[in-house]
Amino acid sequence: MRFLYLFSLSLILLACNESNKDKASAINEVLDDFSKMPDSVILKGFSILDTIQLKPVAEMVKELRLIPELQEIGVGGELLSFRLKNGPTMLIKLKDFSSETKGGNASVTVPPITVLNNSVPDENPANVVGAQRGENRQNKKAILLAPYAWQFGVADDPLIPFNKLPGYRNYKGRVTYKANKTESEQRISFEDYLSFNDYDVVHFSSHALKTCEVEEGDVEPSSKCRTYISSGIKYEKKDRQELINLIKSKNVRGISLEYGELFFIPKFFSDAYPKINNKLFVFSACELGLQGDLQTTFNSILQNGQLFYWQNTIHPLDAYKSFHNLYDRMLQYGEPAPTAFQNMPNSLKNNIPFYKNLKTGSDTEQIYNFLKMATQGNAMHIIEPVSFIDPKTGEELQEGVVYPFEGILEDDQPDEASFIMEFLGYTTKEMEDKGMSFSLKIDGKTVLDHISFVPDTDPNDNIEVKAGKNEKTTLVTFKGVHLKKDLKKTSSVKLEAFFHFSEKNYGYQMINVSTGSSDMRIVVSSSDATITMFFDADNYGLKAIYPSENKILYSDEEGYIYINAPGKGWLKTKMIQMFGAVAHLAPIDMDLTGLSMNKGSVMHKIPNFASKITISSLEKEPRAVKIIDGVGPENTVFLFDGRVTVTFDSQNRLESIVEGASTFNYYYEEQHITFPNAQIFSMPSFQ
Repeated sequence: MRFLYLFSLSLILLACNESNKDKASAINEVLDDFSKMPDSVILKGFSILDTIQLKPVAEMVKELRLIPELQEIGVGGELLSFRLKNGPTMLIKLKDFSSETKGGNASVTVPPITVLNNSVPDENPANVVGAQRGENRQNKKAILLAPYAWQFGVADDPLIPFNKLPGYRNYKGRVTYKANKTESEQRISFEDYLSFNDYDVVHFSSHALKTCEVEEGDVEPSSKCRTYISSGIKYEKKDRQELINLIKSKNVRGISLEYGELFFIPKFFSDAYPKINNKLFVFSACELGLQGDLQTTFNSILQNGQLFYWQNTIHPLDAYKSFHNLYDRMLQYGEPAPTAFQNMPNSLKNNIPFYKNLKTGSDTEQIYNFLKMATQGNAMHIIEPVSFIDPKTGEELQEGVVYPFEGILEDDQPDEASFIMEFLGYTTKEMEDKGMSFSLKIDGKTVLDHISFVPDTDPNDNIEVKAGKNEKTTLVTFKGVHLKKDLKKTSSVKLEAFFHFSEKNYGYQMINVSTGSSDMRIVVSSSDATITMFFDADNYGLKAIYPSENKILYSDEEGYIYINAPGKGWLKTKMIQMFGAVAHLAPIDMDLTGLSMNKGSVMHKIPNFASKITISSLEKEPRAVKIIDGVGPENTVFLFDGRVTVTFDSQNRLESIVEGASTFNYYYEEQHITFPNAQIFSMPSFQ
């Protein structure tokens, strides 16, 4: 029935129930609120979509005008729109979407009606997405929507943040990627488009089209134009009433309906998100900047943040290349979004050629596109541009590691420590010119307060400044910082770094580290054997007694294992075979949580569990589930990988690891281990 003429349809519409017509006419002719639109009017619009016959646009416009309820007609290169009285805008696609563009019909670029990115990036004070959430600002979230992944393939640009963001601590485990990988797949819901307040970065890739209103009596479109963005949400004819009910239940505006697909106009976003604060948006679709409606909308709702969008028609691969560079600037260099945009190569944001349009009787014409930015308020960093660096590895400091604090723990004297900080996003000259500074808190107490660290003019002071991995990365060592407290043995210490951009705004990192494990006795038991281990933290010595094997083994910090060989006395070796034999004696998988060792032998993994397996590390481990949340004197208990129970005592120290009949029990007791005199044993060489 889709190919009946509209004239026949108009006769059907005229015969509709008069009471319904009277009820509809009592409502304002232009309804933004979908919930107030009569179902009968919406279904009439669908009836037109079901029966319309594709033909020259001028003829379609004439036939649509025969419908008495018609209020508005719009025409675009690939789209026709119409609206019935008291109903939503209905859309007729004149051709299917193509993988060659992200929607739109290539045309000569024109300036946007409203230019929002008219401020110099350096004039915007910087801040960080999610900054309003206090300590929880570290746990940032991104949503990446790719309804046409099946069409754009490997050039679909949400794949860029999908591959990059999880590598940064702020986004680990908190990147939501929803993609339709086949044409029939429906992974994206209406609720996803209403969830943007839950995220700090929103990246949306789709198709967009436009129509311009055709005034009464005209066949040519006017300058009153509107942008339509495909949601990728598709539906069948039998599901239309369910869709209508869903949209009405959400009390939203700015919805347009095609035969089997839902579209948004920019008003949808202003109605759903009247105020946007500390967020970054990327809308990757064609012609979003031509009409000015998207820019105007975001100009009214952005409080602090940026939006990136395409001015004209763009090829998916060109969009991918541009956003790949933009994310690199924001992540590897840590630049705020406006600065990253400014520093992109000109060829990736301005005068991007699309294709040559051959016109009769004229030379070939080049079509160009532009990446545009809407910006209001603060310039957004999408990561926290400050990090603690592990002085041993030179990499980013990890949660729960033993930190090299200076001083004797629990001696009633304040301890000291040195801290290496990595600052991103600015050259040393920019930090100096802007008066940026650094503060540090230890367990909530300020120990460094707004310390200026550039320029580094005094080689003998306690601040050392070095260049980092690129010109926007600086490594600064703050030496011998007085911590203003005596740290406890085997305890967690909360470190907080503040990178002050201005009086109010700053980058932030909070991390918990350990003062190190104390001496301990560890009893390792299984159904048929018991092993007792003793660990001396002073010399990193380890002694293990294996009664069932009638063996005593030692291991030192260099990785040697000591064994008393019959007839030869004590020998020490680093042979891999010996490591494997010793590891085999442990009743539980010794690679629990993938613990790596930087000193000692494989035997040292067991005492090192006490400092490496922490409550905070298991809370971030996807294979671990907290089954008892210890409060006060109670223990905290986790189930790891569905098979291993890990218990922490009331002081949050590792107390036991249990798998079936096998257990590791930790007792924190003073130990003194002396190594036997031993000869080094190695395999003889036959060279």
